[in-house]
Amino acid sequence: MRYRRSDVLKKRQKGFTLIELLLYVAIVGSLLVAVSVFFTTTVDARIKNQSIMEVNDQGLNAIEYITETIRNSSSITSPAAGASAATLTLSVPTAGLSPTVFSLSGTTLQVKEGAGAAVTLTNGKVQISALSFKNLTKSGTKGIIQISFTISRVNTAGRNPYDYQKTFIASAALR
Repeated sequence: MRYRRSDVLKKRQKGFTLIELLLYVAIVGSLLVAVSVFFTTTVDARIKNQSIMEVNDQGLNAIEYITETIRNSSSITSPAAGASAATLTLSVPTAGLSPTVFSLSGTTLQVKEGAGAAVTLTNGKVQISALSFKNLTKSGTKGIIQISFTISRVNTAGRNPYDYQKTFIASAALR
């Protein structure tokens, strides 16, 4: 049996050509880039959602605590009627908890009840700014306070997904 030269060359040829190898590397590289971009986007979206949830949870918890304390208090000590201040002082029915004072310590919201130590109402993942208590009390009413503050996520990494802030405004009247 006689073999032609082209048949012999075809049988000996094993492996890939340079073009096939370059095409394979280009396809795999493109897939790896696409997967990397997808995972980066997914991680950034998750971090952004966590930042939004943290700000909303901390803000709602703080505003609910303050408004509930106002509703259950006996009187407003400061700010005076028609005035605004960065601290709120309330007289409450429980003698050991009176006066109750809400204020900022740096960028942390805190409450001091009676002679006790100040307790933080927000954690270290958020910071409070522009805290304001406005006494809207009119003559003949028990007392109304408007609370407003801006809460933002602490962004030590300097990454965009961590940036989120929200302003909370609420009013509460003494019962």
